[in-house]
Amino acid sequence: MKREWPLTGRAEELELVTQAVATADSTSGFVIAGAAGVGKTRLAREALAVAASRGVSTRWVAATESARSVPLGAFHDLVGRFGPDPGMRVRDAISALTPPGDSVICIDDAHLLDDLSALVVHQLILTKTVRVVLTIRSGMPAPDAVTALWKDRLVERLDLQALSVDETGTLIEAVLGGQLESRTVRGLWTLSCGNVLYIRQLVDEEVSAHRLENVAGVWIWNGQPVISPRLNDLVAARMGRLTPRVLDVVDALALCEPLDVDVLIQVTSPGAVEEAETQGLIDLTAKLNYIRHVTLAHPLFGEVRRARCGALRKARICGHIATELSTYPCVDMRDAVQRAILILDSDIEPEATQLLHAARCAMQLLDLELAERLVRASVRAGAGVEAQTQWAITLTTLGRGVEAQQVLAELEGAGLPDEDIATTSAVRAAIVLWMLGDPGFAQRILDAAAGNAKRSGATGPHTAVQASLAAATGNPNSAIRAAKVALSDRLDDFHSAIATFASVISLGELGRIREMRAAADTILEIAERSPEAAQLKFALGQFQSAALRTSGHLDDMLRCGEQLCQHTVDTPGNLSALAAMLHGHTDLAFGRLTTAVRWLREARADYAIERLHARAWRALNLAWLAQAYGKNGDGEAASEAATELANVRPADFPYVDMDCALAEAWVNAAEGALNEAITSAQCAAEIARERGQLANEVLCLQTATQFGDVSTVQRLAQLVDEVEGPRAVAAYVHASALKTADGPALLKAADQYANFGDRVAAADACAQAALGLGAAGHRGTALSAHAATLRLAAECQCLHTPALRELAEPIAFTGRQREIVRLATQGLTNREIAERLVLSVRTVEGHLYRASRRAGVTNRGDLVAILGGG
Repeated sequence: MKREWPLTGRAEELELVTQAVATADSTSGFVIAGAAGVGKTRLAREALAVAASRGVSTRWVAATESARSVPLGAFHDLVGRFGPDPGMRVRDAISALTPPGDSVICIDDAHLLDDLSALVVHQLILTKTVRVVLTIRSGMPAPDAVTALWKDRLVERLDLQALSVDETGTLIEAVLGGQLESRTVRGLWTLSCGNVLYIRQLVDEEVSAHRLENVAGVWIWNGQPVISPRLNDLVAARMGRLTPRVLDVVDALALCEPLDVDVLIQVTSPGAVEEAETQGLIDLTAKLNYIRHVTLAHPLFGEVRRARCGALRKARICGHIATELSTYPCVDMRDAVQRAILILDSDIEPEATQLLHAARCAMQLLDLELAERLVRASVRAGAGVEAQTQWAITLTTLGRGVEAQQVLAELEGAGLPDEDIATTSAVRAAIVLWMLGDPGFAQRILDAAAGNAKRSGATGPHTAVQASLAAATGNPNSAIRAAKVALSDRLDDFHSAIATFASVISLGELGRIREMRAAADTILEIAERSPEAAQLKFALGQFQSAALRTSGHLDDMLRCGEQLCQHTVDTPGNLSALAAMLHGHTDLAFGRLTTAVRWLREARADYAIERLHARAWRALNLAWLAQAYGKNGDGEAASEAATELANVRPADFPYVDMDCALAEAWVNAAEGALNEAITSAQCAAEIARERGQLANEVLCLQTATQFGDVSTVQRLAQLVDEVEGPRAVAAYVHASALKTADGPALLKAADQYANFGDRVAAADACAQAALGLGAAGHRGTALSAHAATLRLAAECQCLHTPALRELAEPIAFTGRQREIVRLATQGLTNREIAERLVLSVRTVEGHLYRASRRAGVTNRGDLVAILGGG
């Protein structure tokens, strides 16, 4: 596959080199040093291209290993016809390389120059008759004449580093022409270590093989590369010739790293380990001045050797390492996981209990793919009900909810004791509720196993899930009562967390933030000690963030997300999507709209992968994405997200209702249907009020106020005393000031919003203040408010709300005129506008006529033309 690869992440380096060799008063030379593949040659070519564009004469010389044995071999095309005297040949070469005028010559791979060629280069730089760029490979021996260039400071030297993670992402996105999933960026960077040459080979191969593909507008990699012959040759060349005993060291680490140095020596030999270190094939990590762990020097060394390692050799090496490790004590959970995987890959018969223990450890470490492999193996080895329940939980965490509930459904029909059926049915119902978004199905599962729960006395797990069901279906007070009942029983960690979830969700919706925080802390304590509950802290992050957002504790929301997302850097499946959602939700709350869209698009792509079945999370993500697009004023993108949301939104799942309603409101606002937007926000507020979700109600009423609704003040005045947090107070001040057209009070509301981080609401309040102050004739204060609005809008990364559009309009319209004109500029006919706004066509025509008069035009077409997309 042929792709154009730009020079990315090297702007400063290119400027440095070109300043040195491509300007009239520049130095006489420059050395670019670095490892193979970091981009030395490309940087040098770009520098010469800049020089050529400035009228400088350029020449390119490539030194090679084969020409090294020939005196002046690098310049054979210049000196081949000259006599045998070396001195004369050197002078002739220098003369041939110094044409009249300004010139630059590049010597690529100068460490491969023979001594006479190196002397020529040295003399060229000493005489300053021509400027020279040299590239050399770090760590390789070079002729003394070349080494002396930077040691004697005759030229500047730049040690070119590999690309960073961000630079790698920027480069690949430029090549692919689209957004790259953050986990994919990290995965490709980790495998390539930022080496540009390796990155090119990996990306080209993985795209061609459809392992790196575009999903819902985001490029996602499955993380399992197949090393192409070309990349294999490149890596093998870097590894060099390997003796059999060094090959044993490399293969041992390729199949199991890191390894304690003593273990590696036992399974290979001391001399082999020392030789591998000397060749730069391994890295040794010191701890307390004592070398403990050994890893391969580059991840691709392992990929190449694993691809070449036959099944028998792999089993023998893994068995040998596992046997040696069995003589050492297990220090931590990582040791247990490593040993179990080695046994699975060897010809040693595994023990079911050992595999299950290792699976639980892997789950605690959030190494989900290993956890799933280990627990599946433990089930096959006969570990029983506990292992199958753990398998279902692991599948759920990977986003494979359908498979998870099927595992437990089969288990329930296997003639188990009542207590086991009661417990597994509760787990299954929780999975069906939160992953498949089907409260009705979850309730039927609980009902079917109710008799088993009563007979065995194991009603606690069922009550815990009932509490979660109440929270998910919009009954916060019932959920809190059920959670208290469940937690008074003796519950396992998983169901304790499920019951406490119900409290976190419901207390947050009621605006009881102090109690919500205490419940959240309880879940975190459980997650730290329990493999079954370890992954639940990420769902907790979403529930807790929702409460912190609605109450206005945005700094706490940010801290909560940062702490959790540190653990999901390379975690596949549902947790990766949840982390992206958490990032996006936080950015949306703060008004960082461009980055919010990026994160939410990533989560949408993760959920679009067929094996991820988290319908409730997917719906929430799309609702937030529609809101972000709506606040950007991108009605088309917002509408597309809302349409997708309608197709995936779980039926009868009220937990997502508020955000879905706000998505609809912001879509309408972006499309110019402001009355519809207000109606959507008000309807959402009314539903929240009926359910007792008071904090949700505040956010919905605030949104209606941002759209210009002045009817929200009375209810917000009541909610100020019932909902904890700064949002209710700011929303009340905003609504009260808007109703009385009090410009200074609107600015006070804007400050209150900005103080807790809601920049979008702050910008809207500022815009409304500027409009009101301008209408009242307070020109100076209005201009200040206008400037503050623009500053806040810039911080929001492309904000385009109805209040900002009104502020930017050159002509003052009434509210209904503005709504109709906005729809007209989007291409809707008068009849389509009438149908959308439930008006008569004649009424629409009348509003357009009066709007045209205000604008000083005579017809609809001229009105649309002068206002454009306004």
